[in-house]
Amino acid sequence: MPLELHISLANLHNNLRFFRQITKNSAELSAVVKSNAYGLGITKIVPEMERFGVKSFFTATISEAIKVRSCSKHSEIFTLNGFDFLNAKPYKEFNIIPIINSVLEAQKFIDTFGQTQRVAIQLNTGMNRLGLNKQALFENLDLIKKLPINLILSHLACADDIYSEENTNQRNLFTELCQGLPKARQSLSASHGALLGTEFHFDMVRPGVGLYGGIKNSGLKEVIQIKVPVLQSFIINKNMQVGYNFTYKATQKMTVATLAMGYADGLPRTLSNNGKLFYGNIPCPILGRVSMDLVTVDISNLPKIPHHLYLFSSEYEVEDFAKDCKTISHEVLVNFGERIRRVYSE
Repeated sequence: MPLELHISLANLHNNLRFFRQITKNSAELSAVVKSNAYGLGITKIVPEMERFGVKSFFTATISEAIKVRSCSKHSEIFTLNGFDFLNAKPYKEFNIIPIINSVLEAQKFIDTFGQTQRVAIQLNTGMNRLGLNKQALFENLDLIKKLPINLILSHLACADDIYSEENTNQRNLFTELCQGLPKARQSLSASHGALLGTEFHFDMVRPGVGLYGGIKNSGLKEVIQIKVPVLQSFIINKNMQVGYNFTYKATQKMTVATLAMGYADGLPRTLSNNGKLFYGNIPCPILGRVSMDLVTVDISNLPKIPHHLYLFSSEYEVEDFAKDCKTISHEVLVNFGERIRRVYSE
């Protein structure tokens, strides 16, 4: 039995509906599909989103954008990581919209395309990661105004903290900077930003992780489940040890199962002697170290020897798992390995 990542398209549709319902009527719902749609598969996820009415997609790189175009002939596709001016031809060939992040990129775009190709620009409103800051923007305003801009965007640094004053500060600066630019659609919020309220929605929201079940919210549903095969089960007695370097020693007689998932598949070693898999909602604690391809768990409390266990339960979602791994849902989703078979269900 192969290791399987089950993807619920019905729950994906639910999450699209949720973001559409909370988004103000005048704003467009787009979708971020970078990193192979957060590991779920661009060529399967993008057509599903298009079928639901999504018309604009965001990737990180031009190669990701080309993959989106292969399954979406008429959508808008943006590349967040800027204009790769040394590889400019595909933007025109595949009708991809680069997001300009620097003065150099702006000049290279004009030199290459003039007014013949659409473009977007990103403003740095405080995150100091990508985009034109206030000084760079206004010192080069004549150059920027030459760009055929169809979208202006920025990114919130603290959107997952609804009480952070930085959200309002960034929103106000974004509004100020946009006033000095040609009229174009404006976008500030990704998943968490969209949840802050309509005053953050502008003309477009661009959720990513929230669409894929990475945020705990009563309106959002889990999109993924990992079905992990049991390869072997056996009894160990008190004081017997398990795994590399014998980091676990049994305190009593117990039943142990070895499963076909390890850190090569996205099960972090930080869960060694700490994490759990599930039989329904019954937790099965991880014993010893997580190996590259294998993990051992305690199944003593189960009514029978299972054929497989699950990584999540109805009470233990992706965000819970991420917290146990001392990371965030985004990293969890994109780290599930390619050798996990993707299974899609309606």
